[in-house]
Amino acid sequence: MLKKFLERPVLLLVGASQLRFKNARELEFALSGKTSLSSNQVATLGSLDDTGLARELDAYQAMEKRIVSALSRPGSRMDALLGELTPQDVSHDHDWREIFAALRTVNSIGEDCKRSALLKYVEYLTSGQEVIRTIRANRLGGIMSDSPRVTPDQGAGRSERQSLIFDLAELAGIDNADSQRGNNDFARIAKGESLAIQFGPHQSLSLLLAKYRFVLVSGSPFLLFDETGHDLKVRVGKNIIGRSAQCDVVLDAAYGAVSRKHLIAEIDASGTVKLTDISTLGTFVPKAYADTRFH
Repeated sequence: MLKKFLERPVLLLVGASQLRFKNARELEFALSGKTSLSSNQVATLGSLDDTGLARELDAYQAMEKRIVSALSRPGSRMDALLGELTPQDVSHDHDWREIFAALRTVNSIGEDCKRSALLKYVEYLTSGQEVIRTIRANRLGGIMSDSPRVTPDQGAGRSERQSLIFDLAELAGIDNADSQRGNNDFARIAKGESLAIQFGPHQSLSLLLAKYRFVLVSGSPFLLFDETGHDLKVRVGKNIIGRSAQCDVVLDAAYGAVSRKHLIAEIDASGTVKLTDISTLGTFVPKAYADTRFH
């Protein structure tokens, strides 16, 4: 449940339409249809040359990184982040620019609602990157022009060939964790969305961070085990998990496909774990948990 509810409905005027909601859950639902690019935006991207597509991809990635960094920073305030975004930073598509402008001007909107809107925009940015990669892949027969061309007479090592396969799988939109493992029992957490899982005593949960398997085990504290059996403590409260030394739970640099800031795990005193994916290559959970959204 949300810790804080708005006392009465809030009405946002967005262009010629209105968004009416009472809490972050209702706002999240209202914005769910705006997380994929519109057909007009897809057509606009499709009309760009390769240089233009590369520029757009850089812009989507930079904005996603900027928002995710702010969302994962302890004590960060959503109204401050919204205030930093200029109209030129935000897409016109689906009235996102007008939505953020409205969120900045209505004082009765709480932090939870602003966070929900920003997370939904992160989903939109992720969708945009996937569209651009697909357009580029289709133009070049599935191989980007700047990708290394590995042939047997180049003497490429096994790790180099694996890296190329990994890059091409990402380009083509293939879930690398599933494609390499042949494991269809896992589902990807939608980026920016959260799952809440209630743990019992000594309960375990398998996770795939990018292509690597980890196991989260409840206890005091919770422990995160990697593929070698090494364990890391995950304490009650908010934990950022990734390869960066600034994370609360720092993973070994050998897990190169894991993002520097990959996953937020928030644990409360009752043993409920809220997982929010903020990575590039995804967090995967057993399918039985995939629809357990946190509100």
